[in-house]
Amino acid sequence: MKITKLFILGLVGSFLMNSCTTDDDDMPDVVAEDDYSDGILILNEGSQSAGTVSFLEADYSSIENNIFESVNVDMDLGLFVQSIFFDEENAYIISNGSNLITVVDRYTFEFKGAVDSGLNVPLFGAVSNGKAFVSNVADFASAEDDFIAVIDLVNLEVEETVVAGTYLSEVMVDNGLVYVEGAAYGAGNSIEVFDPASLTFTKSIPTNNALNSFAIEGSSLFALSSTKLERIDLNTDTVISEIEFSENFPGVNNLDIENGMIYFTSGTSVYELNQDFEEEPTEALLSYESTSQYGQMYAFNVEDQYIYISDAGDFASNGTVRVYTISGGLVDEFEAGIAPNGFYFND
Repeated sequence: MKITKLFILGLVGSFLMNSCTTDDDDMPDVVAEDDYSDGILILNEGSQSAGTVSFLEADYSSIENNIFESVNVDMDLGLFVQSIFFDEENAYIISNGSNLITVVDRYTFEFKGAVDSGLNVPLFGAVSNGKAFVSNVADFASAEDDFIAVIDLVNLEVEETVVAGTYLSEVMVDNGLVYVEGAAYGAGNSIEVFDPASLTFTKSIPTNNALNSFAIEGSSLFALSSTKLERIDLNTDTVISEIEFSENFPGVNNLDIENGMIYFTSGTSVYELNQDFEEEPTEALLSYESTSQYGQMYAFNVEDQYIYISDAGDFASNGTVRVYTISGGLVDEFEAGIAPNGFYFND
């Protein structure tokens, strides 16, 4: 998950935005009917100013920054934009410094409404059967009050909150269940399973400590911590295989799976493994140079035959986005907004 030091410090202040409504009288003037249906949305966390979204054309011919502000006059997305999740028509943009989820048409980016109450430092979300399930950090001093907000996507209201009793961050839906990363800020060692029908946490799947990312493929759950990669059988919740990384792999992070291959990062390098792994890889797929102390590999995704990487630099000026082929060759480099922290494929 991507929470900068600026965000944690900024929570001391009051960063709540003015309320937004879905009433027609309060809708902003729309200045463009842009088509963002075929390309990559890049989320820019921002710093002491509002976060933004960039749009990279699918053929990498151009990048457009600040698309929300371009479409919606005199509006912004709030502080510390964290993540985006989708349903068929809409994009839901989470700003955890403003306790806000902004709803836009995912293809035109026209503002459609907002969830602006019932949240407490929201991080990630996913949609199942017309409802959104959003993880919330709540009080940073304790993991016991982290909760899932259940949101009615018709009226854009939080209809229930369910406390997990442990850290919560990344959220994904698979086979009718909501899986939530039971870790945050370098602590935590579980995947929490939430049943959207009963609105209860039904079980906790143990992982190595300092879990930072996970993925589900078929009946296997892959869990990555700073020191270990585990493959867990979802039928038995037992570890099938694991790698304990050597000192050659500092700061392992950013698990992704694409076309049957596992990808992860360590420092400023990308590595790949077969899903039937037995030992750590012997060489990097690609590496890049960075002078950023905290912004290296700030966003990472693998999609189709391309690898997407961002570097946040100094968190005060625009960050850099790089696109590579699956074999590690650099395709192009772009300037995005401040602290680009996620890639989302809008097709």
